[in-house]
Amino acid sequence: MSTDPILFSKQDLVDKLRKIADTGWIPNARHGNQGGIGNTLEDLLGIKENNLPIPNAAECELKTQRLGST
Repeated sequence: MSTDPILFSKQDLVDKLRKIADTGWIPNARHGNQGGIGNTLEDLLGIKENNLPIPNAAECELKTQRLGST
């Protein structure tokens, strides 16, 4: 199994995020995990969790936010 990060072009990433958004509500796949929302998004994109301080998609670092949070 490769530990290399998956690199998307900017357009590929936008396309994949739109496809995910079009599916509607997606439950958190990692209940009880503080970072579960971000981990769920990475799972949907096929990005392996790595906790490295580098971008995880093309030149973008993905971030998620809970509804109603600041």
